[in-house]
Amino acid sequence: MGSAVFPAKKKKIEAMIKKYGEDMTWHVFKTNFKEDYPEDWALINAAFESYQKNTKRGKNHPMPHPDKYLKNLYASFSTK
Repeated sequence: MGSAVFPAKKKKIEAMIKKYGEDMTWHVFKTNFKEDYPEDWALINAAFESYQKNTKRGKNHPMPHPDKYLKNLYASFSTK
């Protein structure tokens, strides 16, 4: 997989912060990300499924579950 799960990640997160405010909660972020960027949410899920499918049984892969991926993304931008 490439380094970015979906394109223009930083730009899209900055747009969400501008639209919904810097103090948005995790739940607001999650709901609005899925509504505002359904194609990107699908890409995140597809990347996770691809890792799941291509990883041998009993081995781990580097991508967290899609909800955890989104929560990590939220945490990385909410601290900046």
